[in-house]
Amino acid sequence: MENLLKNKRLEKKMTLEQVGEIVGVGKSTVRKWENGMIENMGRDKIVALSKALDISPLDILGIPKDEEEKFNSAQKSQLDDLFDKLDEPRQENVINFTKIQLAEQNNDTSKSAISLRKYRDEQETSTLIVHGLESAGEGEWQEDDLDMEVQIPINEIPEEYDDLAMVLGDSMRPKLHNGDILFITFTKQIEIGEIGVFRTSRGNFVKKLKDGYLESLNPEYDDIYFCEDEECEAIGVVVDYYRK
Repeated sequence: MENLLKNKRLEKKMTLEQVGEIVGVGKSTVRKWENGMIENMGRDKIVALSKALDISPLDILGIPKDEEEKFNSAQKSQLDDLFDKLDEPRQENVINFTKIQLAEQNNDTSKSAISLRKYRDEQETSTLIVHGLESAGEGEWQEDDLDMEVQIPINEIPEEYDDLAMVLGDSMRPKLHNGDILFITFTKQIEIGEIGVFRTSRGNFVKKLKDGYLESLNPEYDDIYFCEDEECEAIGVVVDYYRK
């Protein structure tokens, strides 16, 4: 499966970041999926990824087509109807349970299958602390840490980052949405075109750095230009993000 995802992406001449933007995850998450770490993928992400790469959701789940063909159309219709009546968390439970059952049926001893079996007993998320609020709007002043606990799937946490912050506002849509969790690496050196977190005299912002100003991706919001006496200091670069 992992080779299929990467091959399909390369076939369509797409980067990890481009696929991530379509699906709504960071590029490190797409890389993990390509490496076979799909056990915590939500139903919405499976559907979005299958559309982005023009493949079947069954291919992503690793379900052989001959397994699919064992169901007649009436059974498929009944399963679809029942599945659609479930709320999203229960749909994800069904998907994970189905993958576990298939792995056990096939006596699969691969690393991916073993991870699926452990899904029943292991915590699938990690508790992290969000310290900051970064405005994707009119600027956010923050004198104290937010110190908010969040639960994030383990396979959507990048290997390297320094801190977490939450997006406040919609000026960076469609890439970043209100409420997204940012993984930030502290640095004063941000390259042109990178999305970073900036401390200014108007407040804290998450924006794309351009030559001489900060860009809002949402055309409904103005870009930010500074006068000579205004302060603008880079806090860090956004290396990934998580959307609930």
